[in-house]
Amino acid sequence: MLGGQQVGAGAGVPAARAPRCTDSDLFAVVIDTLREVGFDRMTIDAVAARAHVSKATIYRRWDGKAELVVAALRDRHVGVHNPPDTGSLRGDLIELLRATAAICTADCDLMQALTFAMRTSPELERLVRHQVLPAGRVASTAILVRAAARGEIPPEAGERELFHDLAPALTMSRIVAHGLPADDAFLTQVVDQVLIPVLRYQHDRPSPA
Repeated sequence: MLGGQQVGAGAGVPAARAPRCTDSDLFAVVIDTLREVGFDRMTIDAVAARAHVSKATIYRRWDGKAELVVAALRDRHVGVHNPPDTGSLRGDLIELLRATAAICTADCDLMQALTFAMRTSPELERLVRHQVLPAGRVASTAILVRAAARGEIPPEAGERELFHDLAPALTMSRIVAHGLPADDAFLTQVVDQVLIPVLRYQHDRPSPA
């Protein structure tokens, strides 16, 4: 009772607000939707409804579906883009491949669907090639810069396109194409027998006259 009047249970109590949808929450919805229906059938309407946000909220940040998908992929793969510094080239490369293998294993179906979608959506292909793939190269380049500073590889090794292509391709091929596990035995073999020899290779230079 207050002033002789019954106070309703909800009187004076603000209505509970729905939890705010964070970028991580939204990106999780994007990834889940991609898994379920694929890129072509995914819509901003469906993502907004599942994430409990307005379409206007999404369009204020991203121009369309392709941009939103690419942002979700970049967020999901941040572990690959930031491998730990183990103190040695060999250790860094093994950690890089472990992170790559974990993503490939978890997202095998998603990667296959997106690879197909990139063939039918030039905008998605352009964004993935310019915003997702280069982020992974930043990490591998950082590993090489550290290794060169330690004297483990020649300074020019960081410019070798072959290394940057081999590191993810061998892991992805093992998991996605062949359906085999990329365990530590395999990853160590790739590092010791392929990646380090490629990085330590030095072109024969002409002798001074």
